[in-house]
Amino acid sequence: MKKLAIISEFNPFHNGHKYLIDKAKEFTKTDLAISLMSGDFVQRGEASLIDKYSRAEAALDNGFDLVIEMPNFISLQSAEFFSYKSIELLNKLKIDYLAFGIENLDSEKFLEISAKIINNNELVEELTKNFIDSKHSFTEARYLALKKFLGVDDFISSNNILALEYIRSISKINPQIKPIPIRRLGANNQDLNIKDEKFASSTSIRRNLSGNIKKLMPYSSYQKLKDFQENYKIASKEKLFDIFKYKLMIEESPIKDSLCYEEGLDNYFRQLLKNNPSYDEFINLAVSRRNTKARVKRLMINYILNNHKYLNEIDFNFVKVLAFNEKATRIFRDIKEDLRIVIRKSDIENLSSDDLLIYENMVKASNLYSLLIERDFNSDFTRNISIKKTYEAN
Repeated sequence: MKKLAIISEFNPFHNGHKYLIDKAKEFTKTDLAISLMSGDFVQRGEASLIDKYSRAEAALDNGFDLVIEMPNFISLQSAEFFSYKSIELLNKLKIDYLAFGIENLDSEKFLEISAKIINNNELVEELTKNFIDSKHSFTEARYLALKKFLGVDDFISSNNILALEYIRSISKINPQIKPIPIRRLGANNQDLNIKDEKFASSTSIRRNLSGNIKKLMPYSSYQKLKDFQENYKIASKEKLFDIFKYKLMIEESPIKDSLCYEEGLDNYFRQLLKNNPSYDEFINLAVSRRNTKARVKRLMINYILNNHKYLNEIDFNFVKVLAFNEKATRIFRDIKEDLRIVIRKSDIENLSSDDLLIYENMVKASNLYSLLIERDFNSDFTRNISIKKTYEAN
């Protein structure tokens, strides 16, 4: 059984995502399409627009057979760790292909440039270190290093850098996995405004929720977004910030072991918080040449969730299923000797202590999200998993 995977957020699921899965399935002719999807907190260090179950159901409606939840300690990390830990998990699912979106270049050119970068890794790392030593953030240093190495910057975008890290991780973990880069249509990942009648980035859709976004999303995804908005509030940044301030300033819980922490940030943050800024004011003040907005936001949530650096060393061996159809039961049979499959609460009984630690942290993140959107707690135990008997595109 050939398996295709896509690492995703689907925040929200839009026509570009539909194009990606359709093209990937067309190219690979695989038997099963898997999404490893971020939970309720995404890589930019923010709460998702709609919850993980709604996004998973939209994915299932539009071409995927199985959606599994990415542990939040993975989704709340930089591209390097995000990609490596994701590929590490997908390799245990024995995937054959990994598809992902790219920008500005065709697939062959992208693979050619990626190979050139990876084959000259020592030089790129040396250039990156030089820029870090010049007080640039890692993200900025990597950008400048690649620009200097390649001599051009049409390759360099956040989407392409993440795609490069996927390929790098595949080369380290299992070179037999075949990368499938697919060029985006109509909009790039960081576009803030809607420029096309059919395709727009997730960012521009989130920024224009009161506008005419219906044509930019598959019907089922649009309906799930509207239903969610009718039932819940948008996740409160200020409420999240209050928890962060309490923990750092009043409880004085150590932050040094948190993922994304860099030496000196605890004292710097405490200084900024003395004047009681708002969430946005704090983020703008905390940003520096060494610390991007995304890093600061990720650190805040990792700190709240007690996501410590040792989590990166854990070799966990389970998958938490968010949605699946009948076809996916075939993979459950194939992997059950290697991975525990968690669909309902009773499935956690056989988890190892390390697996249980990761699982409980995923539930904790879900409850934090519930607090921010004013939803009942423990939705992971009360929400029915979406199971489709047949695949029907909407």
